[in-house]
Amino acid sequence: MCVGSIARLVESWEDEGTRIGRLDDGCVVPLSFVPDAPPGAHLLLHLGIPVEVLDPDAAREAVALRAAGAAEANRTRS
Repeated sequence: MCVGSIARLVESWEDEGTRIGRLDDGCVVPLSFVPDAPPGAHLLLHLGIPVEVLDPDAAREAVALRAAGAAEANRTRS
């Protein structure tokens, strides 16, 4: 089973012919699989590597579901 995560691309640049980006958590990642991702886009990460640019509505829904799941998990632990 794969557990993907979502991050927002904050900035991007070229480094020796490779497109690189900084995510909202501060991680710097290669953008080889998503070379046209604009800053501000939400990316689906697999093992920390961006593999897909998410539709803005789908990204908002996924982030909201993740937050709701985390809140429920914290509530049931208490």
